[in-house]
Amino acid sequence: MLHRQGTLDWPPLFNKDRKMRGIHCAGAERYTVREPLTEVVVAHRIIEVDIHRRGWRRKMARLDPHSYTDSSHPLAKHVALTLYFDFAANTIHGSALLTLPSAHTGHLLLDTRSLLVHSVIDPVSGAPIPFSFPSSDDPVFGRPLSLSLSAQSAALIVFCTSPSSSALQWLSPAQTASKAYPFVYTQCQSIHARSIFPCQDTPAARLTFSARLNLPSPLTAVMAAARAADTRDPIAGEAGPACSDALWCSPGRAVEEFVMDRPIPTYLFAFAAGCIASRDVGPRTRVHAEGGLVLLDAAAREFAGAEDMIRAGEALFGPYEWGRFDLLVLPPSFPYGGMENPMMVFLTPTVIKGDASGAQVVAHELAHSWTGNLITNKTNEHFWLNEGFTTYAERRIVEVVQGEERAVLNTGIGWKGLNEEMERFADNMEFTKLKPNLEGIDPDEVYSQVPYEKGFQFLWRIERQIGRLAFDVFVKKYIATFKFQSIDTETFLEFLKVNVPGIENQIDLKLWVEGTGIPPDAMEPVSTIYSKIVSLANEFKQGKIPKEEEVADWSGQEWELYIENLPKSVEASQVASLDARYQLAESRDYEVKVAFLQLAVSSGCKEYHGEVESTLKQVGRMKYLRPLYTALVHGTGDEEKMLARRIFAEARDSYHPIAQGVVQSILAKHS
Repeated sequence: MLHRQGTLDWPPLFNKDRKMRGIHCAGAERYTVREPLTEVVVAHRIIEVDIHRRGWRRKMARLDPHSYTDSSHPLAKHVALTLYFDFAANTIHGSALLTLPSAHTGHLLLDTRSLLVHSVIDPVSGAPIPFSFPSSDDPVFGRPLSLSLSAQSAALIVFCTSPSSSALQWLSPAQTASKAYPFVYTQCQSIHARSIFPCQDTPAARLTFSARLNLPSPLTAVMAAARAADTRDPIAGEAGPACSDALWCSPGRAVEEFVMDRPIPTYLFAFAAGCIASRDVGPRTRVHAEGGLVLLDAAAREFAGAEDMIRAGEALFGPYEWGRFDLLVLPPSFPYGGMENPMMVFLTPTVIKGDASGAQVVAHELAHSWTGNLITNKTNEHFWLNEGFTTYAERRIVEVVQGEERAVLNTGIGWKGLNEEMERFADNMEFTKLKPNLEGIDPDEVYSQVPYEKGFQFLWRIERQIGRLAFDVFVKKYIATFKFQSIDTETFLEFLKVNVPGIENQIDLKLWVEGTGIPPDAMEPVSTIYSKIVSLANEFKQGKIPKEEEVADWSGQEWELYIENLPKSVEASQVASLDARYQLAESRDYEVKVAFLQLAVSSGCKEYHGEVESTLKQVGRMKYLRPLYTALVHGTGDEEKMLARRIFAEARDSYHPIAQGVVQSILAKHS
């Protein structure tokens, strides 16, 4: 009999023969078993079962602190998806045919969140496969779906998404540029693919996929994958159990098919569907946009240099392995600047600035084609392997295409951002480590510039130690060795020490990876233009505003660096004078605009509250939402806090679910 000190009701501890079954649980709970077991310890990652009478111990370890995937279970190699889009209900009826590398007997755990699973079927025999869920959901990680396989190498899962899926944003026609057609798009990083289809939602698992999408005409779809066939009419029977033929073949529906034949982690699964226009801007690059021809024209001009960037990346890091490098400009609600989905990068329209400087975001997402997509962090605790490497690679590409000064400015802005993150995490310095402990932590909650900028600084430190030529040789070998693999920090460090003998005696690798804060051998960039901008920012403290001739050739990046280096709180009159001369609050460059508005709110300039409200209702990029909402809740009085809550209440539905959660967290901490 089980003496219960916690809750363990899934799957059953014993089978009908009173023999112990596999135990799977996400919580950290202890159970005492009178007979025949002595003790069962259920931990977040490892479950140890001691059977003293048999002298047998079994450990079942989770592969990833953010996934229910069990390290003893096989990882799926392919998923074939059939998806029927119901825009009226904001749901997708679907099936996922998961293929394993070999036949498996026993439990197979999959991640799900806000999914309704109708059935699981053996695709060979058509027989049902037993499955079960725990009784409740974890609000962050969802709930594991347990399949009971019997010498089976595939399982067909029939499911339906929820309107509350955290990976999907459904936009009504009124929320789109067309004003006539709905739109839907995905954002699966970090752990949101599980809200689209059941999967092993960990970057440690890589798989290929095919997808068949059924949409209402005249909507079209794009995917981070290759188009497998022209748009066609639905065929009776092809949906299988995903939905009835009456739905699948109803009038006005069309089918589009895609395939990704290179293994990717699930967070890179991506699609969008709506009224989408397209234009070629290079031999390997096409720009897509939901916002109509005006936005498409602007995007084509902004990203005209994409092919030059691809060639620069290939020269630095080796062959581009993904075939195409297309770009999709999404509605303003997209929560990130860009998402590196392979073959189809997703972008916010705020990167289109009219001066080609938005191409730096493109350079970052392109760099992910080698560092992140090709080599992937094994779990989010090793996120710096993706973002630190990519930030380094981005700046090398920018240096080649746009010049060294532009790359230095980029580095300077990043340096300032890294120092600000130290202040943000002053009460929990764990999150200033390159390899933090994220046990039980929502990765979206602690998303920051630390893995980007501290990771960049670490690699830059190695480059300075061994020289650029030697470091370039190392990076190319690193990419060639681990491509299409997911690795951890320890694997990188071992590779570094083998290929750069003695590096551990020249750089304190443990301090860089496991230490908190910024290591003493990190470095602020040095250049003439950078030093001039920082000097002018320091003079502002004495009341001096830059002269027009001093800023005549500044672009948005120079202004951003200048504002970032101003004191966070100055006299309101100084802020107003600066804006009166240079109209920063009205800048088309949101990096400049938001940096200035954050300064204005922190300085108590209430006359800018209207512009802050307008900005928060126009864009959903978290890079802008987080500082503006934070500035408001830290304001000088209750007026700013009340304003923040009112704006969020009115703008909430226009934000992506991920952004909604981030803003809710900011407001909750200051309620």
